Amino acid sequence: MRYRAKDADKLNEENESLIRKRLPSLFRKRSAKLKRDLEDAVREPNSAVNPIVPAPGGTPLHRNSSPAQFGGPAGSDDEIDDGSINGAMEALGLNDEEYISARFMGGEAVHDVVRPNTNTSIETLKAAGYLGQPNPTKIFMKFEAHENESHAVRWSPVERMVATGGADRKVKLWDVGKGSTEPRAVLSGSSAGINSVDFDSTGAYILGTSNDYGARVWTVMDNRLRHTLTGHSGKVMAAKYVQEPIKVVTGSHDRTLKIWDLRSIACIETKFAGSSCNDLCTTDSLGSTIISGHYDKKIRFWDIRTEKQADDVLMPAKITSLDLSKDCNYLICSVRDDTIKLLDLRKNQVISTFSNEHFKISCDFARASFNSGASKIACGSADGAIYIWNVNGFLETTLKGHSSGSVPFFHSTAVNAVSWSPNSNSLASVGKSKRCIIYSDS
Repeated sequence: MRYRAKDADKLNEENESLIRKRLPSLFRKRSAKLKRDLEDAVREPNSAVNPIVPAPGGTPLHRNSSPAQFGGPAGSDDEIDDGSINGAMEALGLNDEEYISARFMGGEAVHDVVRPNTNTSIETLKAAGYLGQPNPTKIFMKFEAHENESHAVRWSPVERMVATGGADRKVKLWDVGKGSTEPRAVLSGSSAGINSVDFDSTGAYILGTSNDYGARVWTVMDNRLRHTLTGHSGKVMAAKYVQEPIKVVTGSHDRTLKIWDLRSIACIETKFAGSSCNDLCTTDSLGSTIISGHYDKKIRFWDIRTEKQADDVLMPAKITSLDLSKDCNYLICSVRDDTIKLLDLRKNQVISTFSNEHFKISCDFARASFNSGASKIACGSADGAIYIWNVNGFLETTLKGHSSGSVPFFHSTAVNAVSWSPNSNSLASVGKSKRCIIYSDS
């Protein structure tokens, strides 16, 4: 027995040494608070599922889903009782390697370790919120969205409905709530391919931009074309409402941004950026600040109240898309060097970079997306996969391109755009294969 005990101690020392080599110290620091929470969960048997209770009428919160954590860990390893942590981990049947793998590597390394209860323990962690909100990895529905390549997708802010735009010059509305694979409406009027689609905050109007140098506004209720905005001398890549429903801003490859008054259907201001605009967003419904991403690698900030331009932020390569968190504090930027940058707009600086050796931005207008809580980032890749990162820096999962029998379940070609639902944990994606796929977590 004495020799067996010595052998066990030696094996434990080797395992700990291996874990230290494999895992960066940063991951260990970030796991400190999670381990304390886990210890509390084990001490309280009835707290296997322990979401944070929101204020009445508020949105349910999950552990580790707040952008406030971008700044770093809440505590240090020195503040934790190692004996208590080990006891908590043992109670759930996880060793350090399995826990850190589940927390920071999407559980990939767990498959190398075959032990009873491991999968159950990881599911317990997920249920308790320690791994954050579940990822939408299950296909809810899939359909051929357009006659050829699909360029854009966006969820309605109020309905279980998505809008898609494609090279076939059409914008289509799809009723995801009913699971229908036939379009609810087909919005026509464009004479060239659609580059982007977006709703106003009420879901009553939809904006579409086109390669025909124009942008259009349709009403969702009756599917009628209400306004056609022409005046750019290059293809229009993006449009957003400012001071809705009165004004719209558009960004074009003619190196300008134009602000339009929908009452007179006229351009009331032109901002000269000096570089082709690939995407833009506005900080609120009043559109007090317009943020634009450009071919010359710069993110530009425009204050429409003072007509002054704030300092630019330079990226390492041309910018393909921008997306803003709901609180307007954080901005993600997909860059042509195959990275996603996370910016803190209160400091106007990059605070995190997301990449993967297999991740490749598919095109110059590839669109990345925050989830509703701004705790996760999704972006499609040229290899047909969708990569989902946690904002704390690690890759949570990859929706990999593959086929099951003769039915393609995922994109087999490049994914051009993704959009996360603002009201549910659902993800929509479109790509060069014409297909739109809706993913959910159940």
